[in-house]
Amino acid sequence: MPHVEIRPARPEEMAEYARQAARQLAMAESLFEGMDPAWTLCAVVDGAIATTYAAWPLQIRLAGRAVRIAGVTQVSTHPAHRRRGYLRAVSRRHFETLHEKRETAFAGLHPAWVALYQRYGYGSVHQRHTYRIAPRDIAFHRALAPAGTLRELDPAADFATLVDVYRQYREPRTGLVHRGRAMWEAGPLQTPPAGHRRVVLAYQEAGQTLGYVAYHHGSSARPRPLVITDLFALTPAAHQALWQALASYDNVEEILWDNAPADDPLPLMLAEPRHLNRGMRDGIMARLVTVEDAMAQRPYAAASELRFTLADAFCPWNQGSWRIATSPEGGHASRIDGQDTDFTLAPDTLASLVFGRFSASEAAAAGLLEGVRNPDALARWNEVLRLAHPPHEAEHTW
Repeated sequence: MPHVEIRPARPEEMAEYARQAARQLAMAESLFEGMDPAWTLCAVVDGAIATTYAAWPLQIRLAGRAVRIAGVTQVSTHPAHRRRGYLRAVSRRHFETLHEKRETAFAGLHPAWVALYQRYGYGSVHQRHTYRIAPRDIAFHRALAPAGTLRELDPAADFATLVDVYRQYREPRTGLVHRGRAMWEAGPLQTPPAGHRRVVLAYQEAGQTLGYVAYHHGSSARPRPLVITDLFALTPAAHQALWQALASYDNVEEILWDNAPADDPLPLMLAEPRHLNRGMRDGIMARLVTVEDAMAQRPYAAASELRFTLADAFCPWNQGSWRIATSPEGGHASRIDGQDTDFTLAPDTLASLVFGRFSASEAAAAGLLEGVRNPDALARWNEVLRLAHPPHEAEHTW
């Protein structure tokens, strides 16, 4: 039998960690250089790294509040060691450690496949909306004639301006991460592909920046694309002004944006929204590692209570029945094992409900809630978990 250790990589093992993860994930080894060995967790088989796994210590918005989340990343297993349960063992150990420390109640990740991580209790948090539109098709059925001006920003000199707009947009929302400078530089401000030029345009009124768009474009491919890497606007006028600027590119054949928010106003602004050629794909997933801590951190839309039975064999400390007393300030969790609850659900469904991916009524219609005893309970859950904005996540880096 092989000797298996579940432990962090040692500093002297990080070069091998990077080599293994880069090979399995088809990424450059240089992308793993900033990882702290203390943030890793590996399956080491007979002294060799078989499974790589790491978690960035991040903050994410949840109903307008900043909460800690372990941003799981760099997950891979050597082909010779797959289907042996090593990732399951690593994930279980990670959750156990988070629960023991009680500092971070959530974990999140970008899944290779949703089904792979549902088995560990992760639920989908949001969907990525994609646009593919020709500049000539950007026409507004109610043009706002923005009164402000556009100017090009220097990402280095004007970095604080970008951060300020992003923060203002982020504050009331769910899913957006608190970006450090490294996340900016590895994400929306990263070096564009060869032959492309990066541009950052900002919209301003009375000296105040109300939106920006970061993109790159070039003539090295056909059709000639303009690729948006970041776009945040605080007012309708700013939104239209930025898209009018993109529409003016006569040498661009299509504009691509792979991460528009679900409540992006552009489809309502365009005269022919079908020209956006909208698509959807899954975004990040989240996991409530310690349910009582996680439910306490989320603000709620109403003072009420949620009663549920959670079937969570992977994190047995969550298993059982719970009552959450809710308010706009947060929640208070207490165990009510043996008492009546509204329904029974799995941890992936609970995560999707807490982050606002879908409502309790939608979950019930999909058969994700068992034993709904009172239909009125669904309306109560819908109201209590209601968000001002649908969840949205805009990162490229974890």
